[in-house]
Amino acid sequence: MSRPAMFRSLQVRNYRIFFWGGTVSNIGVWMQRTAQAWAVVVLSHGDGLALGFVAFLQFFPTVLLGLGAGALVDRVDKVRLLVVTQALVGLGSVALGILDGLGILTLMQVYVLAAATGVINAFDFPARQSVVSELVGPDQVVSAIGLNSASFNVARLVGPALAGLLIGVAGTPLIFFLHAISSAGILLALLRLDRSQLHPVPRSTLRGRQLGAGLRQVVGDPTLATLIVLSGVIGVVGVNSLQVVLPLAATEVFGVGALGFGLVTSCLAVGGLAGALVAASSSGMPRHRWVLGTAAALGCCLIIASVMPVLVAFGAALVLCGGMFMTFAVLANTSVQLTAEPALRGRVVAVYLTLFLGGGALGAPVLGFLSEQFGPMRAIGLAGVFGVVAAGAGAVVLVAIGLRNPPGIPPTGFPALFTSEIPKRSIRETSQS
Repeated sequence: MSRPAMFRSLQVRNYRIFFWGGTVSNIGVWMQRTAQAWAVVVLSHGDGLALGFVAFLQFFPTVLLGLGAGALVDRVDKVRLLVVTQALVGLGSVALGILDGLGILTLMQVYVLAAATGVINAFDFPARQSVVSELVGPDQVVSAIGLNSASFNVARLVGPALAGLLIGVAGTPLIFFLHAISSAGILLALLRLDRSQLHPVPRSTLRGRQLGAGLRQVVGDPTLATLIVLSGVIGVVGVNSLQVVLPLAATEVFGVGALGFGLVTSCLAVGGLAGALVAASSSGMPRHRWVLGTAAALGCCLIIASVMPVLVAFGAALVLCGGMFMTFAVLANTSVQLTAEPALRGRVVAVYLTLFLGGGALGAPVLGFLSEQFGPMRAIGLAGVFGVVAAGAGAVVLVAIGLRNPPGIPPTGFPALFTSEIPKRSIRETSQS
């Protein structure tokens, strides 16, 4: 019996190994992020700016290094690069665990290690995103990207709740060590891949023009440029930025501790998981109207969350926020990967991630500041208004430049709401590469 459409990429052995190893690693990542945020809350006595600054340090290196990292990703073996980056991330968690376990962890040390992780992730993120198409081939890219997002959200569901429970029992040092151990999951998966079954793309030989090649393709394609810029703007109010506000809302507004903070974060992940699975069930090039619609819906859901009076209602609203954000992210990511030229995919993805994560890097300190000035709930509401305005502006731009959906007939069934078929020329060109 064939697998449901959303799981079809798991039929590919290499992707299946990568998926399960990555899921274990992602759970550790979210446990570590939760423990780090809680450590900052304790060390800074609940300073929203400190939380925002840590998030800024984790994501801003992608803005600085994104284009260069993308050029490197297109010139080297992506699997080997991921082995190196994941090993370094694990070592950073070991350092955090040792310092915290000895009772000598300071905010400055957290800042330095967060910045180091940000530099590593500047290379890891585009490699991890673009290697997916080499694992499954062009026909199953949408399913694989959706399942990657589902794995991310399963981890975001399990990781914070588990971390919140363990922090109350054993403290944050244990979480940092567990993250280091979980990094072995993705390392083992990468080493077990059957390299003869990969779908490699031609390595770049542009040399002097490497850094700007991806940017030139983005600038030369109005559709691609508009969607990438919109992704960056929505990133300002996305999941990475909200991680700054949630611990403050949990402690200051609803009066819950580490476990409550973990559960609130998990509520955001429940919706994200649902959104990722729905997007993974689709195939083909995403429709622009649904990319824009999910962005606007995210803003509306944030506004709703900001006026919820009790923790249960707040958590329910966060489920909706997570669903809208992740559906938007998967559809935008898929559009970028399927539109990019195969030989430039790493660099185009790097441009996308530069803006997407750069938006989070910018939004985190801004939301931290707004939380300090007006309270976390009003900060969430202002983020929602910004999201709605951004989606509206994106729609105006698309109409103004006369963009239309890609040619082809939408597939039948529910996924047709989100996608239209990939143009035959794009499929052929991608397959030949």
